Amino acid sequence: MLQTITKVGPLLDLFSIERPEWGVSEAAEALGMPRSSAHALLTSLVETGLLVNAGRGRYRLGWRIVELYETMRAGSDLRTYAAPVLAALSEQTGETINLGVLERGQVLYIDKVASRHQVSVAGLRVGSRLDAHCCGLGKALLAWGTPAQLDAALGGTLRRYTENTIVNRRALEAQLVEVRRTGVAHENGEVVRDVACVAAPVKDSFGVVVAAVSLSGPLYRIGPRREELGRAVRTAAEDIAKRLAAADTQPHAVPFDDPRSRSTKRLAARSTVIAQWRRERNGSSVKTRSPFSRPRTVSSR
Repeated sequence: MLQTITKVGPLLDLFSIERPEWGVSEAAEALGMPRSSAHALLTSLVETGLLVNAGRGRYRLGWRIVELYETMRAGSDLRTYAAPVLAALSEQTGETINLGVLERGQVLYIDKVASRHQVSVAGLRVGSRLDAHCCGLGKALLAWGTPAQLDAALGGTLRRYTENTIVNRRALEAQLVEVRRTGVAHENGEVVRDVACVAAPVKDSFGVVVAAVSLSGPLYRIGPRREELGRAVRTAAEDIAKRLAAADTQPHAVPFDDPRSRSTKRLAARSTVIAQWRRERNGSSVKTRSPFSRPRTVSSR
């Protein structure tokens, strides 16, 4: 498995503007591997969407690359616009503030502001992961999750961190219904005994939950202020959402005659056409060709 992963990078590095297509034999020779191994690796990357089969046994980079780039860029923008809100929430409450996203059934912590109290909760470091079923951030994210996301987080045997951890899927789903109703998720000693957390979802301009913000501290300090802190966290999440929405309406600071501006416009136009084609294809039982697929040439005899 590890050997396969180490070969993915060099294989993707082969694709460039000068040479956007590669065949199996060419890739095998360039990487110094058997043709069968190169074919298996190329096929697996096609299945993940990182590559597409361009026909005639040749391969190109897939649209998943663009999606990953946009996800990374969105994550960076998210941290940028959320940072002042997280700092203000920490100043207002004095507690540890976290920002997280849902990633393969777990919460990925992408930003944090430490508590200024002498007795505080250190929490997880930025870049750490935690099972979504047992923490406030996870519940705030899962409450608006897709069936696939719920299955990824709740489908297997759920780990019990403390005696308070909810490990029954039905009980968790009932709790998620309440989170959707109130807009706030609560966690009381489910990850660490005597530590409580309050969290709320961050939605983009389309109403899709893209992250969650949480406040954590000792249970004895959070418990009596449960409702007050819930309102504060929800307000912070809404503030981040407003900042993201405002940023979406602002033009990029790139001159109009800059090549990057023209490239961005072409990519945006292409993405719009592809999105429309996908919607039409998904709504129809008739198989249609991509608007950017190569036309088939028919030789006349």
